[in-house]
Amino acid sequence: MSKDIPQEAVTSKSAGLAKVVSDKSLAVLVEKLPNEMIPERDLWPGIERAIGQKSQESQVGQQRNTFVPGAWAASIALVVLLSWFTFSPDIKDNSGAALVNAQGDSGITQGQLVNFMQQSFKQQKQTLLASYGQPTTDKLPVAMQQELKQLADARASIKKALLTDENNVDLLNLLDFTQQQELKLLQQLYRQYQVI
Repeated sequence: MSKDIPQEAVTSKSAGLAKVVSDKSLAVLVEKLPNEMIPERDLWPGIERAIGQKSQESQVGQQRNTFVPGAWAASIALVVLLSWFTFSPDIKDNSGAALVNAQGDSGITQGQLVNFMQQSFKQQKQTLLASYGQPTTDKLPVAMQQELKQLADARASIKKALLTDENNVDLLNLLDFTQQQELKLLQQLYRQYQVI
């Protein structure tokens, strides 16, 4: 109990009797209380230590929080890139041209070479289509469908020309070029539209 507060003004229970403090005496007691409470010791050093420790903990936590999502993103990107390069089909650009150059040395006929080039093209096209889940060209824009049709028509007309002129190396190179262009266009379209 405080030294300033008289004992008789405080409510006490002794032997079942209670003394009640009146409003007037309560107001007098409140006026005698000091306006400010002063701590027994200086609290500022403890407050400064707590603030400093809290800011250091938050800085370390922020650094840790920014590193973890970045590490996840980098690892996912690495896995995607590795799987992309591992499972994407390889299109050999000079497969037909190498056969044309080697034709004279091995005794392969022009018809056999054209058939081999056609089979190789179909196999590469099927591999490409399989890598994209056997898509159809019906979902492509009309302009892209027309471009693919033009390349297929060019291939067919070059093949007809090769049947009439069997010793034309330029036509063989042109057939190989149109086949590779069609494969490249398909690959580009599948990557661009991802709908077919």
